[in-house]
Amino acid sequence: MSLLEGLRGALFSLRTNKLRTGLTMLGIIIGIAAVIAVVTIGLGGKAAIMQEMEKSGVNLFVLYTKSVGQTGQAEANRLTLADGESLKRALPQIKSLLPASIEYTAVEVSQKRSSAMLVGTTPEFADLRRRDIAKGRFFSEEEFSADRRVVVIDQTLADNLIGAGNPLGQQVMIHNVPCRVIGVLAKDQSAFAQFNVGPQNAYAYMPWGTWSDIFQSQRVDQLEGATYRETDLESVIANVKWILNVRHGTTNQYEAFNVQQLVQSANKIMRILTSFIGLVAGISLLVGGIGIMNIMLVSVTERTREIGLRKAVGAKERDILTQFLLEAIVLSLIGGIVGIALGIGSALTVAYLLHWPPLFSGWAILAAVSFSVGVGLFFGFYPALKAAKLEPMAALRYE
Repeated sequence: MSLLEGLRGALFSLRTNKLRTGLTMLGIIIGIAAVIAVVTIGLGGKAAIMQEMEKSGVNLFVLYTKSVGQTGQAEANRLTLADGESLKRALPQIKSLLPASIEYTAVEVSQKRSSAMLVGTTPEFADLRRRDIAKGRFFSEEEFSADRRVVVIDQTLADNLIGAGNPLGQQVMIHNVPCRVIGVLAKDQSAFAQFNVGPQNAYAYMPWGTWSDIFQSQRVDQLEGATYRETDLESVIANVKWILNVRHGTTNQYEAFNVQQLVQSANKIMRILTSFIGLVAGISLLVGGIGIMNIMLVSVTERTREIGLRKAVGAKERDILTQFLLEAIVLSLIGGIVGIALGIGSALTVAYLLHWPPLFSGWAILAAVSFSVGVGLFFGFYPALKAAKLEPMAALRYE
């Protein structure tokens, strides 16, 4: 029997019982579709994370003491303006390094009140964080040097205090100190927004000297910086922590955060989810393979007299074995092809809804096809062998 004849016979046999064939393929279809969809969505998710990382800046970092925000923090351990200046002189790889002091307080305007995180920083903050200005502008170097009472608020705070009105030029009260709103920042969509801990992401920014006068404090909660090159980030962070510990006479008291840590955490979560869904898909494929074996055993039983007749007229065991193996392989291969189409369609839909780039893996598709053929070969071998070993006379007498 030629291979072409075997394929024709396999397709004819599968068409004879269409409903049973479709139900048998269901496990293979679901399993393959899940594998393709998970791999594609995972690749798209990683690409989206990398895009977000590029948007935030792959060379940004934030330095802070491990005890920041804790009561009783030793004054000697606190970061200072002098620390930032010293680090910039010691490490030429640092492109910029600016202070950020944060206080959670109330902001009032026209008898309306809202809580916000008040950040004292420098004019370079908006450029460093790559924050867009929705209205107005960020405070200037002149306003920073003169400790002007100006403030830039984010969109959330503008909505809470002013609503649909124009916030520019409004006088807001911070600790009974009037400050003029000169700008509104657009919504922060960067990865650094996940690092901020302000309620509902309500923030306001002012010159560091103004912040220091209002809150009567010289403390620096964190130093935010950027390196010239992404490749320098790891070594710069290590050197910065060492220098700070030497300057303050401490041991392992300073920590650094960067966007790459978010990427690593997100990738870890995605690997766990991918592995879990892959396990479920594997179980589905196993169930599908068992279904193929079951239906092939039923087919052998139903066609016992046919097998006996074929062997009586000269068919060899190899011919019978090939015929039933081809039926199992064709069954799983068709299921695999349908599963691939379903998986790609599902992945495209999810990518569209999440605004992720759909990235397909040729290796995953090839592996899915190979696996579906392997499932048919593995689970179809025993029924095919059983059919090939039937005795012609016994098979002909079978009722």
